[in-house]
Amino acid sequence: MQQVLWHDTILDAIGAAVQSAGGNKRVASKLWPSLDSDSASARLRACLNPDHAQKLDPQEVDMIIGLAADAADESIPRYIARKHGFEIQRLSPGEAKKRAKRARKIAILDELRQMEEEE
Repeated sequence: MQQVLWHDTILDAIGAAVQSAGGNKRVASKLWPSLDSDSASARLRACLNPDHAQKLDPQEVDMIIGLAADAADESIPRYIARKHGFEIQRLSPGEAKKRAKRARKIAILDELRQMEEEE
């Protein structure tokens, strides 16, 4: 299935990501495992309806981005990048892991420096 390269709204981009990640029922069941699949699916449909008050929270959107990324879908990050004037480049899994590890090391070193300064 070919991805749509242009989405008019964030909800369109999220909807495309949901479809790439396996559809409403599959994604909704992962978002809200405590709900039965029909209730979870209805909740997700409501969250993607611009006229409905119920919306996804940032952690839920993040989970959808991850599920879609596993299916090679970049709808949400591409929409955000285009809207706000950024360029994105997908990293290989190895490079992503290497950068995350490096960022974590830097954060730990910064925390240690702050602790040293406080003494």
